Amino acid sequence: MTIRLAGILLLLAALVAFGVAAGTGSLNGYFIYVVNLTLINAIAAIGLVIVSGVAGQMSLGTAALLAIGAYGTGILTTHFGVPWIVAAIVGAIAATIIGTLLAAPALRLTGLHLAIVTLAFGVIVVQLIGKGGKWTGGMSGLTLANADVLGFALSTEARRYYVIAIVFFAVALSASAFLRRKPGRALLTLRERELTARALGINVAHYKTLAFAYSSFLAGLAGALYAPLKGYISVDDFTIWQSIYFFVMIAVGGMTSIAGGVLGAIVVTVLPEALRGLQESANAVFGALLMLIIIFVPGGLVSLAAPLLRLLRRGREGEAST
Repeated sequence: MTIRLAGILLLLAALVAFGVAAGTGSLNGYFIYVVNLTLINAIAAIGLVIVSGVAGQMSLGTAALLAIGAYGTGILTTHFGVPWIVAAIVGAIAATIIGTLLAAPALRLTGLHLAIVTLAFGVIVVQLIGKGGKWTGGMSGLTLANADVLGFALSTEARRYYVIAIVFFAVALSASAFLRRKPGRALLTLRERELTARALGINVAHYKTLAFAYSSFLAGLAGALYAPLKGYISVDDFTIWQSIYFFVMIAVGGMTSIAGGVLGAIVVTVLPEALRGLQESANAVFGALLMLIIIFVPGGLVSLAAPLLRLLRRGREGEAST
């Protein structure tokens, strides 16, 4: 059994085990909510890994793309009675289309300049939502209609978990496959040296656009899942600080791997909950811990597993040679 397959089976087993526990009612509802939120954040973080970590395009517009997915889904379900699954697909596609437009400045700008443009994009989206009147609820927010998937009502945290976990697992598998194939290899080459990529015949404009499109789709999908999870959304859920948090996630977990994005989402989402008992000191401790991780583990927490993986590979090679 390969290490990759073992990791997939381990992830699937963990998701199934938690789902069984959630279904028995033995878990606290708020605990399940935090897990749901973590998985949603992980989906968006995976998208950011692809566009910023792998492709090297510094994007700070993730929260705005989540907002497009969430509000697109919320408006369709609440005002037009569209089934949630259809509204979610439309919301994710809308985020993909709008997010892909960010590839245009990416063809001209890099680094800090691109980050500023994507940050400004986030501000514009939030302002437009705030002025959306009855459609978006304006600055007061939007209360969503109850969601269901083919008659399966997402009325409890456990029921929401089943849908979110399935989508998360599918995203993790597809993104991993994406990075292993030609597009992922091309983006890695592009990140390391753009001139080399051009010399190798890699269509830089095409792959930059593809990275933004894929990342935007995942962010929009995360937003579509976030809407029924909360049942109420407002512009406060999608500020520029949220975009920064997503960037912190991949920096903490590891910027160039799917596992790093997931691990970072777990740390940045769960750690504040674990520190909640510290009250006023919680934010300071949270910030200090993140700072220490970034300083002393610059490759992200996922890099700590590298020695173990090397040992496993050596063991497999030793077994094969005997």
